[in-house]
Amino acid sequence: MMTTKYQAFEVQQEIPMDDDLDLHLRQLVYAAQEYSAKSAERRKVLNKLIAKIQSSGKLTKFLKYRYLPDFPDIYSEAEANTYLEICKNIENYRPEHPVMAWVNKRFNSRFIDVLRRYENKQPKILSLDELDSCNSSSDKPVSRELSRVQNEIKDKLITETEDELEISTTKNFVADDPEGILQNTYIGEDTNANLQKVMLMRFSEKTWEEISQKLGHPVPRLSELYQRNIKKRKIIDYFRKYLQ
Repeated sequence: MMTTKYQAFEVQQEIPMDDDLDLHLRQLVYAAQEYSAKSAERRKVLNKLIAKIQSSGKLTKFLKYRYLPDFPDIYSEAEANTYLEICKNIENYRPEHPVMAWVNKRFNSRFIDVLRRYENKQPKILSLDELDSCNSSSDKPVSRELSRVQNEIKDKLITETEDELEISTTKNFVADDPEGILQNTYIGEDTNANLQKVMLMRFSEKTWEEISQKLGHPVPRLSELYQRNIKKRKIIDYFRKYLQ
């Protein structure tokens, strides 16, 4: 079971930073701030900034959480969310601290957000010691406790079966894409980087980094394609039309 103490001590306000790296990152940040929010020029500079951050090796590793079963997905999702936040709020950077200190502070917050959400999805699993205590404690109504546990397991299995069926049905719908709407929602002029492929890879538990390598676009662009479009009325109505 995941820890309930959300503290990432790796992130500090002042992080020793290579002067050349920080200078390069600052130049990219300042350049992006010069362009209007939705301009192609800003997008190009931001893509360079994100690529430099990714290759810097200075992102927080969150090593204390690395043994969690969902850690790779938690990390990738938090990283993608961080890049989106940076791109949307690039004006908020202030020169008092190194760029990576600013980035990692936001990364820390997004990581904790995703970690909490993943933990809330996890069922409580009784340990052997807890089960033994149910059987050995004379102060507890053992039969009632064991009955409750059995009912929880039964309900969980039924819920999981229903969820798996729903996921399978949705996945088949995305793969079929009867009206081609998902295939025709793509990045720029690159029809290969479309919403259908991104969704199918997410269904297959691919990380954002893996999707980025496969489709040849930065994580923020792919995450933006996914996050924005699944909230659009056109896409929502499309799913309702065939799945309800």
